[in-house]
Amino acid sequence: MTRIRKSPTMTGPFAEVAQEFIQYKRSAGFKYADEPKCLSRFCRFSEELGITEIEISRSLAEKWIAPRESESEKSRSHRITCIRQFAIYLNNLGYDAYIVPEVKGLNHNSFVPYIFTHEQIASVIKAADETEPREVARNMHLALPVIFRILYGCGLRVSEVVGLRYKDVNLEDGILTIREAKTDRDRYIPLSDSVKEACISYADKIWWEKDSDFFFLAPDKTMISPMTVYQRYRRYLEVAGISHGGKGQGPRLHDIRHTFAVHVLQKWIKEEADLTAMLPILSTYMGHKTVRSTAQYLRLTAEVYPDLMKRVEKSCAYVIPEVC
Repeated sequence: MTRIRKSPTMTGPFAEVAQEFIQYKRSAGFKYADEPKCLSRFCRFSEELGITEIEISRSLAEKWIAPRESESEKSRSHRITCIRQFAIYLNNLGYDAYIVPEVKGLNHNSFVPYIFTHEQIASVIKAADETEPREVARNMHLALPVIFRILYGCGLRVSEVVGLRYKDVNLEDGILTIREAKTDRDRYIPLSDSVKEACISYADKIWWEKDSDFFFLAPDKTMISPMTVYQRYRRYLEVAGISHGGKGQGPRLHDIRHTFAVHVLQKWIKEEADLTAMLPILSTYMGHKTVRSTAQYLRLTAEVYPDLMKRVEKSCAYVIPEVC
């Protein structure tokens, strides 16, 4: 017998607006499964303190986020994140709501992606363009410039690029088919004109026997190893004058994918696009399971381009996730 999980009940003055906030987050593509329970507890907490109006005072907020006995740092961090996002939402609706500051150090994820500048990416691709042909690595000097254009221009994982089959590359329409990727989902990737032209130029110089051949052929007609691409990447960084911190320090090859996402968001912010509508599109394009994964790039965008992010803080800051 399947047990039906009952949705948390919202009570008190925040009941209706809390439900609207949850629906808004879900309509923007967030799963928002655990947050309703946190908001429900906040509603009861407010009632117990005698709150009768839709207003989050500093006193109320600080009492809510105060450390609790036997509570883990992760749980407290979740409460802080939830009330911050809710307060930002209320502020945008015109209610008085104190926004608690972020509390650093509650989570211990030390991973910080390296975000390349546009100039640095251009330098890396230029270095790839200058790859010299070698008899033992036939066609690699032709493949690598295109591989790096796809990595940055499409934000693909390196395994997705080298795993492309000839049949997966539609040069006429400029569409890549990514099959059984990390999330076990196939997806279509439209190419920009410049990346499409690079693929066509490469294809004019290569000969395939059948559709099942890899689009980027290693000298023995097998798939080019991701490690080979990484090794070349390290050389390109050196040529471009970008220092590498060593193993595990970066810039990692995967940081090109992170850079793609941040640069796309930077462009959309400049164009004053509706980020709540565009995030699900970017999420699907990048092959993420949830919009939450994609939304983390808003945090990186805010750190790399703080002046740009000021444009969206008033209208949709509540889609920017806290550091987790």
